[in-house]
Formats: sequence, structure tokens, C-alpha cells
Amino acid sequence: MKKLFISLALLIAGMGSAAAQQMGGPKPGSWKASEKINKADALMYQHTPESMAEALNVYTEAEGILKADMDKAKEGQKNDKLALLYYQNAQLQYKMLSPELEKAQQNVPFDTLNFCKRVEGTLASYAAAQEYNVKPNAKGKVKIDKTLQSAIKMGAMALTDFYYYCGAFMDAVGNKQESVNYFQKFVDFPQTKIFEAADRDSIYARAGKTYSQARVNLALQNFHLKNWDQAIACCDEALKDTIGVHDLYIIKINALGEKKDSVAWQNTLVEAAKRTGETTFIQNLLYSYMQNKKVDDALAFGTKLVTEDPNNKINWYVKGALELNIAGNYEEARKSLEKALAIDPNYEDALFNMGTAYINDIYEQRLEGKFKFIGMDQVVQGNGKAVSAKDKALCQEQIATVKSYYEKAKPYLEKLRQLTPNDARRWASPLQIVYSSLNEMDKAQEMDALLDAANKSAL
Repeated sequence: MKKLFISLALLIAGMGSAAAQQMGGPKPGSWKASEKINKADALMYQHTPESMAEALNVYTEAEGILKADMDKAKEGQKNDKLALLYYQNAQLQYKMLSPELEKAQQNVPFDTLNFCKRVEGTLASYAAAQEYNVKPNAKGKVKIDKTLQSAIKMGAMALTDFYYYCGAFMDAVGNKQESVNYFQKFVDFPQTKIFEAADRDSIYARAGKTYSQARVNLALQNFHLKNWDQAIACCDEALKDTIGVHDLYIIKINALGEKKDSVAWQNTLVEAAKRTGETTFIQNLLYSYMQNKKVDDALAFGTKLVTEDPNNKINWYVKGALELNIAGNYEEARKSLEKALAIDPNYEDALFNMGTAYINDIYEQRLEGKFKFIGMDQVVQGNGKAVSAKDKALCQEQIATVKSYYEKAKPYLEKLRQLTPNDARRWASPLQIVYSSLNEMDKAQEMDALLDAANKSAL
């Protein structure tokens, strides 16, 4: 499975300045911390290595003050105070994030762990601020500060993508569990009390593809961590969209294999084939049945598919492929494949298998000696054993019977060639057998040349 994350270079290039972090807004929850923050801001503005280092130390002092004030407010159940303190802390955490963000935007080395720590501090504080802003006080009353609510939403909205960045950064340093944690926080964050339904719709509309990609990432990371159930659940959620569908099915199929859930594994292979149109999923199913020699199970599965949905071409194709490749029942295979072609006359895989069913059927009959006057030479003709008039008549009858199988295979394979003219490796070999058997040697030689050219170009 390939790596699915957007490159770090693209992520960094896409990072905004988050200018919506407000310099005014609600009053400080702690004036003492505010004084420290203002002092640090002035130092940061000087933009020298020494002043910026000192500024970070002062910010850290303010962080300690806010923490102590939060603990005290919690003891007194002062929710309005806590809302202001957490909002102030969110603003502070963003200020402490800014130096690392600036380095990332300038494409110079930065401290990814500190970056993620400050993103977590900022967004978690916004979420906590809103939680306390709408939480009943000790008397059971709710006093929502609308100005604060608006400021929280504005600040958080500017940073909704940052959990995604953290997930990618943690993957880059090999910490898959933290990568999972951040991608999950990214997916879940719009569901916090900060946002109303209209806000969520706006967020998902703006960055829908990124949220879908995050769900794909979650599926892949959980698979690497051998969290099979979580990987499957993430695949199911991500498969509601159209991003990474092939890879998601690969992840889900492999996770189901690890869980040894054979029924779900089989059903998912068929579902994947239907949704993607890729026959490799069906080939895996066939290989499994062939390897385990479960003929009865294979036939029962094929029957179950067409019983549940007889109007689906893939179901009839799967049934026919199982009958052809697992049971060797060529007649029943052709009946099933005809049903698939009745639904879609241009179904390439069914056309190929119809031709194959006729060719393999008559080949096995010849191999079993059912035609005593015909040898195994590629050109269908008598072998000289017919002497009497009766034998000669029987010989001609056998030649006609054998040729009829190749005649029946011919239109299916020729239509496949017409539909896929640039895929000679798919149809040239069976058509060469058909043409040779019908003594159409010019066409047989053409197939030899086309197949040889296709094989060389593939090297």
C-alpha cells in the first residue's frame, strides 16, 4: 500500500498565517498574565534571536500564571472566569506557536514536537473556553458571553487545518500513534461546541477533500499499528467519499484477512470489484478458492451473489468465473457469463472468459481422447486414421464439432480486441489459438507478431 499523505512541502506551503488570532477582543482572564504577555510581545517585535528567546521565557511565565488562575477558578466553579482564562491561554499558545510556524513557512528546520504541542494547546484551550462559556454556573444558570463566543469561533476557525499538519508531522518522525491521534482530532474538531451546524457545513465544504484524506490516513495508520477493527471502521467511514477508494479496499481486505473473517473478506472483494471495476479483486477471490480447493463453497458463494442481486453484471461474472476456474464446469460458466453480457454487452472481462471457456472446454475434451480421429496439433484436421467411408464421415463430423467451439469463441475475442485495440497481451494469444485451429493462418501469424511486439514494449 502506497503512502497516502500529502507531502510536508505542500502542507507547509498551505499553512496560513492564521491572521484571525485577535489582538483585541474579550477582556483578559488574568491581568497579571496579560502584563507578562504584553512584555513578551514587545520583545518578540524586536525580532532578534536574543529578544525572541527572552520573549519565550516570559510567555512561559505567563503560561504558569494562567495555569494557577485556572486551578483556582475551578475550585470556585467560576465558569465565566474559566472561559476567559482558557481563551487567553489559547491566544498565548498561538503566540508561542508563531516562531515555529514562521520557520515552517520559510522552509527552515523547526521543532515539530513543539509545533504540535502549541497547536494542541491552542485548539484545546479554545474548545475548553467554549465549554465553560456555555456551562451552567454553581446556581445552575448559563451566562453565555456572546463576544467571547464570537472570538473563540473566529480564532478556532483560522486553525482548523492545523491538527492535520500535526498528524502528517508525527508520521514523518515515525510516531504513528500520535499521527493517528492528531488526524482523529482533526476529523472530530468541527464537532466541538465551538461550531454550530452551519459552521460545520462551511468547514466541511471548504476542506472536504482534506477531511476525506484524513480518514484515509487514519485507516492506513491504524492498519500499520495492527488496529484491525479501527482500520476497518476508518475504511468504512472513508469509503463514503470517493478519495483513495482502491487503497481503502486494499487496507480493509488485508485487515479482514488478519482477523480471519472470511465471509466479510469475500464480500468486500466483490464490493471492491463492483465499485472500482477492477478485476484484480475478483482474481484474489478466485485464487483463494483455488488454493484452498473449496469448490462447493465457491459455487455456493456465486449462487448467493446472483440470488441476492440478479441484475448486477459483476455478480454473474463472479459466478461464471468460479464455475470456469474453480469447478471447470464450462457449460454453466458460459450460461452465467452470458447473463453478465446481457446486462453489459461490452463487459471486457466477461468477453475474455467466454472465449476462454470455449477454448479450454474443447482442449480438455481433445486431451481426454474424445475425438479419436483428431490429434493435438494446433490446426484442427484428421490424423490419417480414418480409412473407411464410415470413419471418414465420423472424422469430418469430429472436425466440425471441434471447430465449432473455436468458431463460438471467435466473436467474443474479436469484440474484446475491438474494445481494447492497444491491449494485445490480453487477446492476441487466445485469438492466435482460435485462428490457428480454424486454419486461418494469416490471422494467426498477425496475432503472433502483435503479441511479440506487445511483449517487447512491456520490457
